Order: sequence, then C-alpha cells, then structure tokens
Amino acid sequence: MSLKRTSPKPLTNYSINIKVKLTVLWTALMFLYIYADYFRLMTPEKLERMMKLQTPMGPTSPGILVTFSVILIIPTLMIFLSIFLKPQINKWLNIVIASIYACISILIIVSSIDNEWQLFFVIFNFVEIVVFAIIISQAWKWPREEYS
Repeated sequence: MSLKRTSPKPLTNYSINIKVKLTVLWTALMFLYIYADYFRLMTPEKLERMMKLQTPMGPTSPGILVTFSVILIIPTLMIFLSIFLKPQINKWLNIVIASIYACISILIIVSSIDNEWQLFFVIFNFVEIVVFAIIISQAWKWPREEYS
C-alpha cells in the first residue's frame, strides 16, 4: 500500500494597504518608546533625578515638558494620520517625520553608547531606526493608481 504525499496548497499572501502598513509601523514604534522609557525608570538614580525635577536637558520646566510632550505627540498622531490623510500629503509627511525622528534616535545612540546602563536604550533606538527606515521605504514606494 502506497501513501501518496501531496503538497499543501501555498498560503495566501494578502496585499496590505500602504496606509495600514504605516499605521502598524507607527504603533509598533510607540510600543518601543513606552517600553524603553519604562525600563529606563529602572536605571540607577533615574527616579531620584526625576524627583529632583532634573531631565537629560537640564532642570524640568514647563517649557521642557511641553517640548517633550510635542516630541511624543507627533508619532502618536502619525498612527491615525497615516490612515486619514490623502496619499500625497501622507507620503511626504511619513518620510519627513520618520527622517527627523531617525536623526533623534541617532543622537540618543551617540549620547548613550558609552554608558553600560543605557545599552538597552541604545538597542531600542537601533530598532526604532530600523522601523523608521521601513516607514520611509514604504512611504517612498507608495503605490500609484494604474490607468486602463
């Protein structure tokens, strides 16, 4: 008796709308930010510096808090803007914002690389740069309508 092996049918690879891809990438980025900041709270003297109202940029002030807020609000807004904006604006906004934030991540890496307590933060920032590169690449290759 011979058992005939049949190959399974290939899995379907559905095409995902570029807007959904960008939204998912920005969402993943926000999780990276949240976890990196959460783990950073566990580094030596971080909580003490926060209680003394000290930031990496100097003493805490209303202006610094507004600046940090805006820095984190922008990628949060990109989650839904990537769905709702028209393609032309959407493409370029994703490229510009991701490029700016990739530069910020590079600056963070450069300023943290020599501190062993910040190596996890460097890893997070490397991953963030990869996500930014994918965002830029996906937005750059935004599909065009085909005319018949």
